[in-house]
Amino acid sequence: MSEVLPGHGPSRELVTGATGLVGMYRLAWRLERGWPTVALRRSRSNVDRVADFLKGRLGVEFDAAWAALEWREADLSDVVGLEEAMEGCGRVFHAAGRVSFQPGDEVKLKAVNATGTAHVVDAALGAGVKRLVHVSSVAALGRSDTGEPVHELSDWAEGVGASPYGKSKREGEFEAWRGAAEGLDVFVVNPTIILGDARYDESSGMVYRSAAKGRRYHPAGGNGFVGAEDLLAVIGALDALADEGKEGILGEGFVVSAEDVTYRNVMTWVAESLGTVAPDRPLKGWMLEVAWRAAAVWSMLIRKPAMLTRDMARNTRNDHRYDTSKLKATLPDFTFTPIEEVIRKETANGLGN
Repeated sequence: MSEVLPGHGPSRELVTGATGLVGMYRLAWRLERGWPTVALRRSRSNVDRVADFLKGRLGVEFDAAWAALEWREADLSDVVGLEEAMEGCGRVFHAAGRVSFQPGDEVKLKAVNATGTAHVVDAALGAGVKRLVHVSSVAALGRSDTGEPVHELSDWAEGVGASPYGKSKREGEFEAWRGAAEGLDVFVVNPTIILGDARYDESSGMVYRSAAKGRRYHPAGGNGFVGAEDLLAVIGALDALADEGKEGILGEGFVVSAEDVTYRNVMTWVAESLGTVAPDRPLKGWMLEVAWRAAAVWSMLIRKPAMLTRDMARNTRNDHRYDTSKLKATLPDFTFTPIEEVIRKETANGLGN
């Protein structure tokens, strides 16, 4: 076996998407353990907010950990730059991605989520990286048209809620599996909606902020949710098992979700934590249809992205459920934090700061 021990050893790891939600939690996970880590950034990336996040997580250990963290600059469009950034790294944690449900963003989504992943794979192969952990999404697995929970082998159906975002993430997964065919040790995680630090505008921070305004109306559907800390713990556990030679990790994908929850419950827990009014009126289908059209007109007038799009509106009307039996069989002793507990902890940690 190579001296590289990705799951629980001192090998250097490059983290893509290091300024995003999952990437920041990955940095914290490794720095807490004193493992050598390289964080990838673009020239315009906001590193200050990463420092703020890590200060909150690491406390008195922050200064030493921050000094040990190595930042390297490269863009997902630059294979040569990526390969240079991976120099000396035994593994890559690929969390960089673009999330958008805005009409007209198809080209940008493909460039980052699909082509960008292809470049990461090519660079990893060229740099002699041993392992690639690819953070995908359940959106890459499609939607069920039968009401059955979505799982790792669900049939992809483009006509069943297949958004451009989901298509781009699916294409990105194909690139990760190509890397596996060409010699990389690869496993993929497909998380549901990730709830993490509520102080940030992107990703799950928007879930908190939307619910914190005391709105009485709530979407009628539901979705799967998982806490960011649990997601990183799952990945760490899978890594460790792969290092021990356990079969069924490398070359596999895993749906990662704590539980399926209604949007009303999510908004209620946020409201209760903040002392605001909990929602009690379901949004009717016709309301959402009117709302996304009005939002589209308004976005054209102010020349800013719409707060509500057709894909977003129609997605929240349905109950999306997920089958995590594969993960449970692989990690039978792992217990997820209930989503209500995740929400109450994160809102208490500083929503709105």
